[in-house]
Amino acid sequence: MRKSTRLLLWISVLGFVLFAATTAALVLVLSGERVLGDHEPRTLVVELGPALCDAPREGTFVMDPQNLPPLLTDVTAALRKAADDPEVAGLLLVIEPLDIGFGGVQELVAALEAFRASEKPCVAHADEYGNKEYLLAAACGRVEVSPAGIVLVNGLHVTETYYKGTLDRIGVDPELEHVGDFKSAVEPFERTAPSEEARMATDAVLDSLYGQFVDAIARARGMEQDRVRSLLDRPPLSPNLALEAGMVDAVAFEKEAREAAGDDDAIDLSDYVRKVRRARSKGVRIAVVHADGSIVSGKSRIGVLGGRFVGDEDTVELLEDVRDDDDVAAVVLRVNSPGGSGLASDNIWRALQEVREEKPVVVSMSDVAASGGYYIAAGSDLIVAQPATLTGSIGVFGGKMNVAGLYEKIGLTRHVYKRGEMADLFSSTSAFSEDGRARFRAYLDAFYALFLERVSEGRNLDVAQVHASAQGRVWTGEQALDRGLVDELGGLDVAIQRARELAGVEGETGILRLPAEKTIVEQVLEELTQPGTGASRTLGTALPEAGETLALAETLARVLEGSEVAAMLPGVIELW
Repeated sequence: MRKSTRLLLWISVLGFVLFAATTAALVLVLSGERVLGDHEPRTLVVELGPALCDAPREGTFVMDPQNLPPLLTDVTAALRKAADDPEVAGLLLVIEPLDIGFGGVQELVAALEAFRASEKPCVAHADEYGNKEYLLAAACGRVEVSPAGIVLVNGLHVTETYYKGTLDRIGVDPELEHVGDFKSAVEPFERTAPSEEARMATDAVLDSLYGQFVDAIARARGMEQDRVRSLLDRPPLSPNLALEAGMVDAVAFEKEAREAAGDDDAIDLSDYVRKVRRARSKGVRIAVVHADGSIVSGKSRIGVLGGRFVGDEDTVELLEDVRDDDDVAAVVLRVNSPGGSGLASDNIWRALQEVREEKPVVVSMSDVAASGGYYIAAGSDLIVAQPATLTGSIGVFGGKMNVAGLYEKIGLTRHVYKRGEMADLFSSTSAFSEDGRARFRAYLDAFYALFLERVSEGRNLDVAQVHASAQGRVWTGEQALDRGLVDELGGLDVAIQRARELAGVEGETGILRLPAEKTIVEQVLEELTQPGTGASRTLGTALPEAGETLALAETLARVLEGSEVAAMLPGVIELW
């Protein structure tokens, strides 16, 4: 046999072996993924807990991003799909404590209501119910709780942390200015209690949220609102008392609920979400770009204490990509942000205007889209918010922390040489001079005027109308709708539909989510460039109170980096 013939033979054999190996590997991969086909109707089991979040995120070194729990909006899309799917016989919702806000819960509730409209059985079970967990469960036709559980549904309360007392003790003097009578973001550093304006604004927001909360429970459980308020004022707590009060339908173990649902042969949520994602990957695409976290200059990243940062550089790059992508018919900006850097917000706003020159832009607001989060939303074609979304907060603040007193306490001295009367304007060891403060205040006033202008143009409102609803005041989505700050109430599904309509898209529509979830290799490379992250996050987990304070300090440091103006919500606000 000639050498060339032998060589061709060996190449053919090698090619066949490689083909067979590749095919075998592919079969193994596919067989490991349960894809729904022609099956008898089964129950879809949906487990929701603290891992549920709104935006794509990173896995760990032992978990690939593809195996992460589905996003909140993945779950809502799956529930809506399941309502009309003949393979889905019913739904079992197993609930653990949730980390999402009331806006996210309302998005899930709307999807559950759509599922219930199909008249398929819908059961919710939990070991314990708090306000958000119960609001979600009540949207099901049947609510169950474990025998040793608790039904702690006792109304809403807001807790805000103030730092002035601590700063006084350590010798740190806040040198902060704000524009807007209700821009209370600086108050936690300057006061030990809220101002009258801040108190009034927070009470108005809480009234709106509480009204929504009571109404949702009353509708779901078929109760009068007065009856619901009475139960919230005197919560039954124990499962049996909750059963007597009509708040739950059964006291049972989770295992019993799963057995009743046929858990051994149930449809797994992750498998079902993958099916829905594949179905939504066809046709012309709508790009869903997530802005989740505090807005800062530079790159997006996870903070050392776990907080998320939306970097203007990465976000602008994503928006430029979807603008130039001919397969993308429209863009939905999904905002879940308390704001941040005014400069970074304006850069993102400008990028969105460039997208709008080519294709429609619709904003979908999640739990919060306030201050800088509202700034980037204001220039869109349409804004969709949840009734409980915290939004508005159109105002700014800025300044520095004067640590001269702290240095004195620890015996550290510094000597400053300068040329120019205001060369030390933002020095961390000197107070603002009267003239320096006036000039900085003028700078903030100018940015506030720009903020009003951006909103005025985007919302087609007079500047005076915007100012009346601005001044740093926070509104719920329900209140913002009445003031022309948003266009419609609803979730991501509504925003996507409006984007389709504005783009004139018919037929199937694919969904492109950005930013993409990072691979393990990308995470390793990022960790190598961010040393110390793991230990810092451990500190935040072990000492949650300290972690919150340190996370706020990290956020302020990044937002005010370079003496930038800040457009963001107050420090640490807890709503339960």
